[in-house]
Amino acid sequence: MLHLEVSGVIPLACQRCLNAVPHELDVDSLLELVPEGADLSQDELEDDTRDFLPVARELDVVELVEDEILLALPVAPRHEKCGLPGAADAGERVHPFATLAGLKGKPN
Repeated sequence: MLHLEVSGVIPLACQRCLNAVPHELDVDSLLELVPEGADLSQDELEDDTRDFLPVARELDVVELVEDEILLALPVAPRHEKCGLPGAADAGERVHPFATLAGLKGKPN
């Protein structure tokens, strides 16, 4: 068994305003090391309480830690209350088909 704990704060880019969003990282994984190519039963594979890690002779710990951190990151980070860039300055909304409405019913 391998117990991996990583914690800290990672600044991510907000997908709406592109400003920094501090993300609290808290990874706590318990991985069960199994030989590469080991036969596991269907019940073992479907057990969500266990995470298996196939291992050959050497284990790249740095790559393992990086993968666990990447899996813990949100797909699209954003602030709780955040508008789109320039939305506050936009004022009145312009409808894209307003000009076409004026042309409706006029002969060519």
